[in-house]
Amino acid sequence: MTVQAVGAGQAPRRWRATPLHQLVGWELLKIRTTRMWWGLLTAGVAMALFQSIFTAALAGRSVGGQPSGLPAPDDPAVLRTLYASGFLGGYVFVLVLGVLGLAAEYRHQTITHTFLAVPRRPRIVLAKLLAYLLAGAGFGAVLVATGVVAGGIVILLRGYPLGLDAPGVPRTIGLSVLGCAVWTIVGLGVGILIRNQVAAIVVSVLVAYLVDPLLSFGLNQVEGGGDVARYLPSQASAAIAEGPTSGTFAVDLLPWWGGLLVLCGYGLVCAAAGTLLTLRRDVS
Repeated sequence: MTVQAVGAGQAPRRWRATPLHQLVGWELLKIRTTRMWWGLLTAGVAMALFQSIFTAALAGRSVGGQPSGLPAPDDPAVLRTLYASGFLGGYVFVLVLGVLGLAAEYRHQTITHTFLAVPRRPRIVLAKLLAYLLAGAGFGAVLVATGVVAGGIVILLRGYPLGLDAPGVPRTIGLSVLGCAVWTIVGLGVGILIRNQVAAIVVSVLVAYLVDPLLSFGLNQVEGGGDVARYLPSQASAAIAEGPTSGTFAVDLLPWWGGLLVLCGYGLVCAAAGTLLTLRRDVS
């Protein structure tokens, strides 16, 4: 970083010499130099393996004399759900990755040094948003690829075609990667709203894995409640996969583009709220 000479009455302008792409690179370096990212990625891969193999093995079969509730894996809707397993089962891990983006900095007080190094907070916030979008997309690519490979192997062993060219499958795979990136931004917003790192992680995981699914299930049991439930984050994520519209596990979902817009809306709200708080909050 170049340092400009400062004349009488002139404020330092070192932050102007730092281009945005370099700030994004610094934020990505922060992620890579912590031990948490690979732990989250490992757990996410394990979840993607479990969910994709379970879905591929269960589809079209009877369990205990009862149908599984999923059509055979030559159905395009089942294939879309199967190949989105890495996203549907692993988004909580990219959510936690985002939570740690600022909650960890507040916990260890490194955020103070960050803002002192680059006094213009909007640039830091923008760099973090871009860095965690990239990191979330990278995580998503690994998780989705894991689900595609594992699920594909199982359905091949069962004698079915891969079906990667089935209607909507390529789109679902791409949108699943994007969905992981958006969930990372949701987590970043949560990490700003709840500065206590442990509390932020616990709250986000409980809401994503327990409260949201239970609320969705309860609403879908009430007449007219499904119209509300499909706007919840978990249901918006499921809509991206365009799963089966009939059977035991089928619920009323938005179209894929509606689910994507709703999920992006949650990301934008969290990003906006987090940005406003970061610009106004005292970090000392």
